[in-house]
Amino acid sequence: MKNQKIWYKLDAFAKTYSSIISEGRTTCFRLSVLLYEDIEVEILKKAAEDLQEKYPFYNSELKKGIFWNYLQQKNTPLQVVPEIAYPCTEIKKKNPLRILYYKKKISIEIAHFLTDGGGAAAFFRDLIEKYLDLKYFKSEEKLENKEIKHIEYTDLYTKHMRKVNKEKTVKRAFHLPLKILEKGQYHITTGEISVEDLKRESGKYNTTVGKYLLAVYFKVLLEKYSYAKKEIVIGVPVDLRRIFMEETYRNFFINITPSIDPSLGNFMLEEIIKYLDNYFKMKITQKEFYKSIYKAMNPIRNMMIKVVPYIIKRIFFPFIFDYYGERGYTTGFSNLGVFHLDGQYEKHVKGLRFLPPPSKRCKIKAGVISDTEKAYVTFGNLTANHEIEREFFVYLRRRGIKSKIITNY
Repeated sequence: MKNQKIWYKLDAFAKTYSSIISEGRTTCFRLSVLLYEDIEVEILKKAAEDLQEKYPFYNSELKKGIFWNYLQQKNTPLQVVPEIAYPCTEIKKKNPLRILYYKKKISIEIAHFLTDGGGAAAFFRDLIEKYLDLKYFKSEEKLENKEIKHIEYTDLYTKHMRKVNKEKTVKRAFHLPLKILEKGQYHITTGEISVEDLKRESGKYNTTVGKYLLAVYFKVLLEKYSYAKKEIVIGVPVDLRRIFMEETYRNFFINITPSIDPSLGNFMLEEIIKYLDNYFKMKITQKEFYKSIYKAMNPIRNMMIKVVPYIIKRIFFPFIFDYYGERGYTTGFSNLGVFHLDGQYEKHVKGLRFLPPPSKRCKIKAGVISDTEKAYVTFGNLTANHEIEREFFVYLRRRGIKSKIITNY
């Protein structure tokens, strides 16, 4: 049994993501936690080892099949290595999940063909709690393993695929007219913001903190690129687990695409928030997501594409991904919401980070994650122009919302 090779089929999104990997589109995203004391590497390795029983799916390597890639479970430990490069700029098919450490920080970088933000957050929460258990509470007890394998193997896109009319979205969005940095660079800007301040301000508009931040992002883009001839479209991932009441450690999300046409003139923040409130109410329903799932799976289910050998698919899949996806986005805005830890662990955590994957088409993306006191808004930027990030935080400051800014450049 020890030599048995366990392998997994890829879900619809994973098939695409694993076929488009490049230096400018690694499909790799990052979660980080900042602690108050330097990381003890041996304890971190022990914590990672304890998680392998619960998350065997994440300890896999990407393999090439005749028609599609697939994942094969490894017999080697999860990789724990020091952080030495720009975030999210390197992805290894043999190690699609890496655990990184640097001074007081633990990070995971994970390929999107393994999972999405919801799946990664579950693993990361267990990693943090196990590390803190071993460091401060001397716990050797392994995490419970309740029906994990049943959850892992579920491809929920296939389960919920229905043949309906395809979703109609903007085919060509406005793209930022900015020059991309040299290969291997990804500029990061994080603003640490008081949750109370954000709740106070978003409460004035009867909206959520997440939609308020998204509206401010729209406002900054609309003011800066008021001359744009095409619509400004922001891709916003939605976790479908809560929509369909399901569990999985694989991908199960869909991007919704709120869009605003700059040619219509100046938009007040109130107008943008009202639009987003109405758009979210209309779009975030099971019936609407059936259309989105059908559209997402359509290229994968196409019989002509199915029978083409993978070596050929690898050539044209980046173009399919661009046509069906990122050509229709100006940028991305991912909100993981509140990252909950049990009270005994919270006192050891100084801060959090969530960084979306880089993309040559969507040159700047934003990721948001919160704890009980602060929201952490992180911009990943493939250019040397940081005006959008600066104007975003300046806009908040003018409304009494201060940010502590941290960058890697």
